[in-house]
Amino acid sequence: MSRLDRVARQSWLSITTKFRIYNSCVLASLLYASETWTLLKAGMAKLEISHITNQRRMLGILWYEFVMNEEFATLSQLPSISEAISRRRHSLFGHVRRMDQVAPAYQALHLSVTTVRTAWHLVKITIRKRWVEQVTRSTGPSLLLTLGVLRQICQHRRRYTTHQRSSV
Repeated sequence: MSRLDRVARQSWLSITTKFRIYNSCVLASLLYASETWTLLKAGMAKLEISHITNQRRMLGILWYEFVMNEEFATLSQLPSISEAISRRRHSLFGHVRRMDQVAPAYQALHLSVTTVRTAWHLVKITIRKRWVEQVTRSTGPSLLLTLGVLRQICQHRRRYTTHQRSSV
């Protein structure tokens, strides 16, 4: 973070340049493979806090100035972390859904692992939610899309990308 602080303190850099550096360096490494993560609310909240904190640094706004978090979205014009992860999930889902049905990635859509308990340890790892359920949940409650509708939409790439842009 010290290198990011150096960039944030540079007065001769414009805000757009600072946010371009932030997008290309920080967000790219922070959200690497985030489309496959299983995030709980606590993990998502920590990512959002980190994102807001970095935006405050870039804009030079200190904590005691009492600027609301919603104002950062308008000032920085960056999507929230949850929106970025949702876009990445939808993009990967559309790509995997268009694959052949014999492809291992396509078959992994419906993968779920069960646990077998013995007297003193677990034999298999528990997966709380399947990836497909996360994709359906990340479409948002306002859309109320079922998995079948998502599958039909993503069969046609143009329709899927327009739906993806309009939902997020």
